Amino acid sequence: MAYHHGDARAALLTAAAALLEQEGAAGLSLRQVAEKAGLSRQAPYNHFANKEAMLAELAADGFRILSARISDAGAQSAPIDRLAFAADAYIGFGTERPAVFRLMFTRDLVNLSRHPAVQAEADAAMARLFAIVGEVVPVSKVADATLAAWSLVHGYTSLCIETGIEGPALRAERAALFARAIAGLA
Repeated sequence: MAYHHGDARAALLTAAAALLEQEGAAGLSLRQVAEKAGLSRQAPYNHFANKEAMLAELAADGFRILSARISDAGAQSAPIDRLAFAADAYIGFGTERPAVFRLMFTRDLVNLSRHPAVQAEADAAMARLFAIVGEVVPVSKVADATLAAWSLVHGYTSLCIETGIEGPALRAERAALFARAIAGLA
């Protein structure tokens, strides 16, 4: 077992992300993470106060990735197309990384009130969506339309993950449907 590592924190987070997708959050232990990373059993405690703190880092990373995907989605496109691309990016992220997606939105695993940095990342992702919706509907309807957009896309993503309701072949079509529904609020 290696006891010295160039970037132990990054190695631990990489190992934790892989184990999270394999085992789920409930079955994940700091000991498993250390073993997978090739580090001592003590190593996780040198970087994280506890399992929740490590999971919070994974959730924050998930929100950063989601935010970037939403921002990059169709950046040069017409507003309604950009909204569809953002919905597609959201669905893609959730279905590609279901365990991280669950972790980001399950408060019994990571309580955002105890992790303000994670809450800030979540807020940044929501702000990206808010800005895109703001290009499609009048200012007076942006807050409600953003909630509706998020609910539609999040619910659909959850159904895809949990029930396999539809495969990836229909993802772009569904994203466009949701964008048209939100544009209809205008």
